Amino acid sequence: MLRYVTKRLLLTIPVLFGVSLIVFGLVHLSPGGPVRVMLGPLQNEELVREIRAELGLTQPLYVQYGTWLWDAMQGDFGTSWTVKQGVPVTTIIAERLPLTLELSILSMILAVAIAIPAGIVSAVRQDEVADHTARIAALAGISVPNFWLGIILIMIFAVHFSQPWGTGGWTPPWVDLVENIQGLILPTIALGTAYSALIMRMMRSEMLDTLNKDYIKTARAMGIGSYEIVVKDAAKNALIPVITVIGVGLGNLMNGAIVTETVFSLPGIGTLLITAINRRDFRVIQALILFISIVFVFSNLVVDMLYAYLDPRIRYGGGD
Repeated sequence: MLRYVTKRLLLTIPVLFGVSLIVFGLVHLSPGGPVRVMLGPLQNEELVREIRAELGLTQPLYVQYGTWLWDAMQGDFGTSWTVKQGVPVTTIIAERLPLTLELSILSMILAVAIAIPAGIVSAVRQDEVADHTARIAALAGISVPNFWLGIILIMIFAVHFSQPWGTGGWTPPWVDLVENIQGLILPTIALGTAYSALIMRMMRSEMLDTLNKDYIKTARAMGIGSYEIVVKDAAKNALIPVITVIGVGLGNLMNGAIVTETVFSLPGIGTLLITAINRRDFRVIQALILFISIVFVFSNLVVDMLYAYLDPRIRYGGGD
């Protein structure tokens, strides 16, 4: 197991290096720049050139990338240029991170709580009313965009029912837990619905495949109760591939939070990234995308480790 984990950790190094290189190149090759945003209407070409030189933007790209990468490896992503001038990027991200993490975790909990039981019931009641209902709901959940569902929820609860928490909002849980939960109810529903539909479809498929296995038929022939067969045997084995989808989904939920936070005007990582892109704050953009990539890569790593633990054939087979 240790050899397997070490191998997976080593494979993350070139992945993160590649991500950092691509992000740095795309950001610096895009039109516009932070200097013109900083100066606003008071800019002139001579002043733009002077400030670009002070910020090091006139150096060759490979020199800028090497300097940024070396500092980033030491945890120093520099200071913001236009989002919050002079404030360290790590401080800005740390201020916004709790909201996005809480929203992603709550959405994950909601998705799993809905999807796993629905998938089991759908498989056990195949081609019955419960199965058709769950499949239609899953199809609708996958098809409806997060931003559209978020807008509809705002219209229903904020406009029609005039609920103050209907437009979202975030109060830290250590300040007021009730307001914190109220503000995240609708964003959690908007973000977690589509993901729950995906997990449900996967769970149903795996359950149907597992219920047709020979050992399940043998258990039924031996007179073992349906509850034990479905919950303790079939569901347990069907969850192994579903865990992969659940684990990878943490990174996907953080990506989906960008749209959801924008719709509900939540001060999280998503809105920070949009603001940084609009203001051409290269340092914040690079740090955020690298952070999201790290979350995605390590969530995959944790899933691989859990998968190898649940299925020894993976680690004994060399991790392939």
